[in-house]
Amino acid sequence: MVGVSAEPAVEQPDEEAAESASPSASDDEGWTDAEPTTAPPRLSVVGAVGLGGTAAAFLVAGSLLAGAVGLLAVALLGASLSSVSRRLCSVAGGVFVLAVLAAGATAAPAAPVVGGAVLAVAAWDVADHGIGLAKQVGREARTTRNELVHAAASLGVTSAAGAVAFGVYLGAAGGQPAAALVFLLVGGVTLLAALRR
Repeated sequence: MVGVSAEPAVEQPDEEAAESASPSASDDEGWTDAEPTTAPPRLSVVGAVGLGGTAAAFLVAGSLLAGAVGLLAVALLGASLSSVSRRLCSVAGGVFVLAVLAAGATAAPAAPVVGGAVLAVAAWDVADHGIGLAKQVGREARTTRNELVHAAASLGVTSAAGAVAFGVYLGAAGGQPAAALVFLLVGGVTLLAALRR
């Protein structure tokens, strides 16, 4: 049986409610107020540098000078990713264009020039996208699917443009120099860059 007292009831503070209302150090485990790391996701870094290195390898197959300029572009691309600089990334893209022009100026075979140009544009685009992700969401965000889809789309578009340029080159009268192909590719890349902005 429950006893009833005639004394007025005094409400005691609920200890559990007080503990849950006040934050404690144990409640904040795993959470910090720190800003996200402003660095490109690792997949973008590896993808851009890998594509750029492969582009330089294609260009060196056409001309040693073009390969050397391509390696400089890869170094600049890596520096742009480590410093999270779109301006430096654009400079790296411009140096890649110079590498492709150098390959065309030395009468390199068309296939390595086209392959190098396609991979160079894709490398620049993947790096630029990675820098954008770094500035927007940081390295900690889960962006793998976004990066893979973007890289695949970039390779698809640049490969299609390269195939069209190579087809035009092959369809033209046989003795066309590789420089004509290079200028066609540079025009296509410029158009793609203008449409992207």
